[in-house]
Amino acid sequence: MNLTEFLTRATTRSGLPGNEQEVAAFMQEAFAPYCAQTRVDGLQNMIAHLPGAGGPKIYVCAHLDEIGLIVTGIEDDGCLRFSQMGGVDPRILPASEVTVLCDEPLHGVIGAKPPHILSEADRRKNYKREDLYIDVGYSAEEVRRRVSIGNRVQLSGRFTQLAGDYAASKTLDDRACCAILWLCAQELQRMEHKADVYLVCSSQEEVGSRGAKTSVYAVDPDLAIAIDVTHADMPDCKADETHHIDKAAFTCGPNIHPKMLAEVLRVAKEINVETEVSACSGDTWTDAWELQVSRAGVPTVLMELPLRYMHTTVETISLRTLREQARLLAAYIASLDENWEDKICF
Repeated sequence: MNLTEFLTRATTRSGLPGNEQEVAAFMQEAFAPYCAQTRVDGLQNMIAHLPGAGGPKIYVCAHLDEIGLIVTGIEDDGCLRFSQMGGVDPRILPASEVTVLCDEPLHGVIGAKPPHILSEADRRKNYKREDLYIDVGYSAEEVRRRVSIGNRVQLSGRFTQLAGDYAASKTLDDRACCAILWLCAQELQRMEHKADVYLVCSSQEEVGSRGAKTSVYAVDPDLAIAIDVTHADMPDCKADETHHIDKAAFTCGPNIHPKMLAEVLRVAKEINVETEVSACSGDTWTDAWELQVSRAGVPTVLMELPLRYMHTTVETISLRTLREQARLLAAYIASLDENWEDKICF
């Protein structure tokens, strides 16, 4: 399986918060050939282990859950009302195709009143989630037989290769970063490393980093790296709001261990990986926030993959940048030895 196939398969697997078992099973299957042990824990984190001796225990995670919807009501005409799971912008939903995840999954479309029958005042407003509904084409009686309140709803958006080694799909946040871990595992198989490595595809990040919180507590590592997406450069965005799509992005600030970050950037320079660093004065809104304060505290770095059109069904990344970040991650892990503490102590 190559990278394109991995991303195609990973982005189609269902994995809404609290119901990540399908994508977790895929990740376990994909990582198993390159790791000594893989398992899925009780919160649906996929944990892969590559043993080492003499170096630190390092935990690296990227989340496998995705944003989506949840059924909250069934109208008398059979249409479904819904709420969101994670940060779903209602403006992207009209005309979307979705899958209602019930015993027999149903294909549906999200409809809204067309502009022809809206008042002039309503035409000047953005759609609200409460104005939208899912139409699956069945009568109310049939819908109530098939669908239950609480059924998850997955957004649709196929993986598409673009020009310039770019690709677009739904759910590249954060399955693309799971791909970084997957490529890193392959790199480490060909390298000597003293570090004891745990690669974790974490659950429920979109609703509060719960999988990272529990799995890092269980692993009890010496060091940790969270990998997530960040905003890539787009038209009409301010320079300090985005990162160059062709560079590996990092954050500095109170959520990040400064000396550990300096070591990662040193390795990046040695192996000619282009990087860009931005400042964050507080919560990074990623798994890094939970990793840093697990148990007695864990030195933590946040690596970010620049991505355009976040939390839409056409999220866009550079595959070259993804590969470079996997190469950097493996090189940094391989650089860790029995003297690792000397490099990050103040």
